[in-house]
Amino acid sequence: MAYRLLALDIDGTLLKTNNRLDRETKEAVQFAMDKGAAVTLVTERHFHSAAKVAKALKLKYPIITHNGAFISSSIDRPIYTSKIRHDTLLQLVEFLEAYKCEVHFSNEKMSVSNHPKQANLLAKMTIGVNEPLFYPVTYVDSLSDYLRENADDATDVRVECSTDTKEEMLQSLQDFFSDIQVKEVGDQGLLLTRKESSKYNGLLHLAQHIGISLLDIVAVGDAYDDLEMIEKVGLGVAMKNAPKAVRQHADWVTRSNDMNGVAYTLKEVFRKQMKSYV
Repeated sequence: MAYRLLALDIDGTLLKTNNRLDRETKEAVQFAMDKGAAVTLVTERHFHSAAKVAKALKLKYPIITHNGAFISSSIDRPIYTSKIRHDTLLQLVEFLEAYKCEVHFSNEKMSVSNHPKQANLLAKMTIGVNEPLFYPVTYVDSLSDYLRENADDATDVRVECSTDTKEEMLQSLQDFFSDIQVKEVGDQGLLLTRKESSKYNGLLHLAQHIGISLLDIVAVGDAYDDLEMIEKVGLGVAMKNAPKAVRQHADWVTRSNDMNGVAYTLKEVFRKQMKSYV
């Protein structure tokens, strides 16, 4: 079978645990492109950071970033967005501020936080292939005051709160914000996005945009948020370093990211494929 689109997660998949993109992986991605496959990234990273990886790989197609909420080849001309709109974002922030939590919201251009101590977390989020990449972060005393003066939307809202507060907050969010998807992150964290935002939905939108069937897609990932796309595309590949639940739903489990799993997969999958054009 000829696969026409290759979708690759970044962290834990393309990159090794030291955040390096090695030569063998870059050559394998080029090999897939030479065989006629369109290649995209599907990542939780913000656009600035993912675009650096895309540039290193010489990708030509739009990339899927912010967990599927922003798809584009350039920051100013997205082909798709799934954002929490300003009016909802303001209501959400006002609600969260009542719990005295650490909150920051992000979009493709910047992040705004009510607590400077989040700087270390944000620094980790802005790592490119081998080095830090500039991503504007604004710290404010009141996010709601900021949003009353600035009409920003958000691809996601991240919250850090006490364990006791978190349980109460989860129930209230479900009761009052039916269009918001809530994901627990560790013991004290929450990730809030629009309900339709996911890596799979982003990949589905890109595939429809360029006229490719899900059956013609190879998707490679290592995390729970990669599971749906791994399960639903033509060939779903899980890294050996993925959780057991992800590996169980994959068509193929490849080597780990530190053992050049992506390079091995691409050479095996595209070795016999005749060149075709999207």
